[in-house]
Amino acid sequence: MNKASGFKTMNILHKAFLLGQIIFFALSIFIVYSKMIEPPAKELNKLFQLMVIIVAAGGYFSGAAIFKNKLVQIGEMKSSTKEKFEIYRVASIIKWSLLEGPFIFSIIGFVLTGNYAFLALAFVLMLLFTIESPTDIKIAMHLGISESELKEL
Repeated sequence: MNKASGFKTMNILHKAFLLGQIIFFALSIFIVYSKMIEPPAKELNKLFQLMVIIVAAGGYFSGAAIFKNKLVQIGEMKSSTKEKFEIYRVASIIKWSLLEGPFIFSIIGFVLTGNYAFLALAFVLMLLFTIESPTDIKIAMHLGISESELKEL
């Protein structure tokens, strides 16, 4: 896979994840605000708050730790840039998934309880996800390669 297609695939995947989050976010607001359903688990609000915070923190920090460990592994590799890029891509997908899971759980908490604090947390998670978008500069920096090496992918 060359750089253009590998990078393009990462970008498309990230944008697809983000678009799914935006649609789910908007639909949840519409469902709760329009009172299509009455939040069925209002009495579980405190329990959901605790669970969502634990899941969000766990997802964010475990994703960051896994990503960092993969970057260390890449830095120690004597392999080709292409092989390093493949490991980087997998690490990025894992990191994104570990951010998206808590986002979904937070939205579910919002729909079930009607508590807008869950929506605020989901928004923060979506912003964090957006910040993690792949760029040429980030990839080159994370892989520890020059831009010319990146262009050779």
